[in-house]
Amino acid sequence: MRLLFPFLLATGCAPSGIYMITVPYSDGAVECEDEPLDENFEDGFSPDPEDGGDTSWTYEEEFTGADAVMFFHMAATSGGTAVLTWGDAVFPGVPEGDGWTFSWTEATSASDRAEHEDGYFYEDSHKSNSTTVIHVAVPLFADLTGTISGSSSSTTTYTESDEWDPADTDFGMGQIPSATYLVYKEDGDLIPQSNGWEDDDCDGDECEMIMKTSCTQAGSAFTAKHVEGDDTMFYNDWKDDSQ
Repeated sequence: MRLLFPFLLATGCAPSGIYMITVPYSDGAVECEDEPLDENFEDGFSPDPEDGGDTSWTYEEEFTGADAVMFFHMAATSGGTAVLTWGDAVFPGVPEGDGWTFSWTEATSASDRAEHEDGYFYEDSHKSNSTTVIHVAVPLFADLTGTISGSSSSTTTYTESDEWDPADTDFGMGQIPSATYLVYKEDGDLIPQSNGWEDDDCDGDECEMIMKTSCTQAGSAFTAKHVEGDDTMFYNDWKDDSQ
């Protein structure tokens, strides 16, 4: 006898096939936080509103978006695991709790350094990672339910010689972007903090700034409907389609 729903699965079996998923819009689902700037300038600091500037204004932002719809393709793999494809992204999966959890972490690291033979150097580096977790509950009927969540973090580090001879480098103001983020007080005024060639601006022989940001996305619940038809043919046509 032909099964009415051949894609229904027993507990412990991986979901299989193409699913159209709908994720309700949730304002503020992604929250990011900047850690306090870490730096070693002796007089420079990150200004707060009470340190100066016009504090007469209050700013508010509001944004509302539509629900999202997209396609997932899921298939069992050898060894009792599974794989979920979302667009061109691939997420390995393992059975967990009431269903399956698919996840992947991307990590990058890059740096640039310029060093003069007479001692001056400047370096900036950036590290980041991003994790996406998709949990799919084992279905009891044709529809699936699940959640999509994620987290990310990034660290940018700037390092530069504190003092140098401008006759060697052809510049007298440093490359570290301290003037964008730091100020110092002079006669009650706030002045952008730069790294000058002749001034002992920082604690030690090097000036350093470290900026860190972390973001989290709370689990966004979704529902998914199985799509009948040839998996490979349909998914190749639809994988990049979304609303």
